[in-house]
Amino acid sequence: MKNTLLMLLAVFMVSAYAVSSHAGESAADAGEESDIAEYTFPVIEPEFFLFGGYRMTGLSGSERAAEYEYVTDSIMIGGELRMIQMPHRLHLDLDIKNRKDFFGDISYAYKDMVVFRAINSTLFHNLDNILLIDLNPASRPLPPNPSGPAVDIRDSNEKYGIKAGMSTMFLRLKTPDFPFHVYVKSSFIEKDGSLQQRFLGGAGYFIQPSFRSGIDRVSTKRRIDWETTQYTIGINSHLGPIEVDISHGEKRFDVKGNEILFYDYLSARTTPVRPAGAYPHNLVPELKSSSNTLRIHTSHTGRLVAAATFTKIDKENRDSGAKADYFIGSGEITWMPLTKLTFFLKYRHKETDIDNPDTAGITNRTTAATYTYAVRKSVSSVTDSVSVTARYRPLSGVTLRGEYSYEHVDRKDHEAWEIPETTEKNMLSLSADLRVLKNVKLTAKYKHKEISNPAYNTEPNRSDEGILTVSWIPVPKLNTLVSYSIAKEKREDLHFLGTDAPDKKQVKRDRLLGSATVMLFKDLSATASYAYMHNRVKQDIVYQDTTGAPFVDSAIPYRDTAHSYALDMNYMPKNNITLSAGVSHTISKGTFSPDDPNLTQPVSIASFSELKIKETMYSASGEYRFKQGIAAGIQYLYSRFNDAVDYPYDDVSDGRAYRILLTL
Repeated sequence: MKNTLLMLLAVFMVSAYAVSSHAGESAADAGEESDIAEYTFPVIEPEFFLFGGYRMTGLSGSERAAEYEYVTDSIMIGGELRMIQMPHRLHLDLDIKNRKDFFGDISYAYKDMVVFRAINSTLFHNLDNILLIDLNPASRPLPPNPSGPAVDIRDSNEKYGIKAGMSTMFLRLKTPDFPFHVYVKSSFIEKDGSLQQRFLGGAGYFIQPSFRSGIDRVSTKRRIDWETTQYTIGINSHLGPIEVDISHGEKRFDVKGNEILFYDYLSARTTPVRPAGAYPHNLVPELKSSSNTLRIHTSHTGRLVAAATFTKIDKENRDSGAKADYFIGSGEITWMPLTKLTFFLKYRHKETDIDNPDTAGITNRTTAATYTYAVRKSVSSVTDSVSVTARYRPLSGVTLRGEYSYEHVDRKDHEAWEIPETTEKNMLSLSADLRVLKNVKLTAKYKHKEISNPAYNTEPNRSDEGILTVSWIPVPKLNTLVSYSIAKEKREDLHFLGTDAPDKKQVKRDRLLGSATVMLFKDLSATASYAYMHNRVKQDIVYQDTTGAPFVDSAIPYRDTAHSYALDMNYMPKNNITLSAGVSHTISKGTFSPDDPNLTQPVSIASFSELKIKETMYSASGEYRFKQGIAAGIQYLYSRFNDAVDYPYDDVSDGRAYRILLTL
């Protein structure tokens, strides 16, 4: 496949060059015979603004009060530049809050021959230090580790956070007077900082059931410096009635510094016996992949349009040596027999071939001895899917859609993973967009899905979902929107290892969204919104006691609910004065209710997962514009994160944060 694509690339470049040369000569000949006045682009003066300011912050308690901000006092700078001096076009946008929160966007174009854009967005993510608690240290059993703690905390009072930088770049070059393009796309994701690593220590999971008392829960600090890079280079052109695109991509994930965590594990009574020593754990593997893609589609000017895409992807785990090969082929046909009627036919074929080594080794750093373990063969599969969609517009303001899709999955090497050899999915959806009245628009959608032999417990046998959205503008100064969705899922037979009991699962999801914007006066507007989310899961759960014997807890409910309210106001008493204020409040709660006495006495495990959180955000801002384009502004943000349950053994705590921004 790779050689075929290279040959196609060579032929394509030669053909494009020949067509481009011919087109250039024809254009030159035509220019000699015609005398057409050249269009002169009007002069547009450059526009720019600069701002500088100071950002004051404060934080107490949990960092979740300002989860995605680097909470520190800092100088702010930024600005924007727009310059159009044909044939050049330049745009620059910059916003720097601090050394870990900034944004930049630059784009440049020379006629339609050179197009370039680069974007960087960097933010800081505050992470929790989850406290591990031993509720009953006195019950620590005897061998094999009588003196070791059941909880080993090595990161007490550590503060965690990750600076994440996401950059993208795009460059396209075009030949003059002919649509032949060469393009390069790239993306870079960098994550730098520290996070909490939690794992099983002591004897870990290598110890036999009769010695499970040797397992410890451990938390420690982990420094990370991860980098993901992706490059794509390609060419495309119009060749008569078709357009062809050929591209090659490379992607890598690198763990800079190659930090490997070690832990002093106890002797493991496995086969072979693994003596005590310092072993690596929770390795983050380095990855690489490459892809070749060929895309073809016909002209979009007719009633019949066709498109096809072929992709070959090779992936490799550079640490374990596991490899995965993917081939994806897809095709689409669009047919418009009537102006009001359109059909879409799509087909997709995917082959997944995963090859992992038969064994994997782990080395004792203390003795330098390596122990080898067998590895299960990974599951490979072939997936075929087809869908048919019809869109019909019988009247002005009325659009009807219907879609049916079918998917079939064949797997091999599935026995060791206890998943089915085949899975089939059928999906039917109907939707309608209606303009009931001049100022009332309604959108309705229904979706039904059936899955035969689902591979995982997260997939249902049957699901139904309905969505209804109504937008209404009763008067020009009032705009309203209401949207409601409901989904139900049902699973007849969950699969748990070690038991053949018939296990069931039911899921229900509700979503409600409403908003209204009103112009109270010509210079005062207000927007109120409300959002409601509710999830309910009721299923059988299988547990194992200390001997490994399974027992079933039937029809256990789990619920989570969220209500969110918001009010925002904007006021312009004069043309040079802008004031705004807002408040939002969210209440989230969740419960899990087991019935088995072993899980409710002496302390119910439900108490560890009970959740009730209240989050409130207040904002106020103002800007005054002086003459000569100078403006001064102030912005105030206050957020509050409140653990309403106040359970002493969970990982949630209260937090308060404020941010004051002064800009000029």
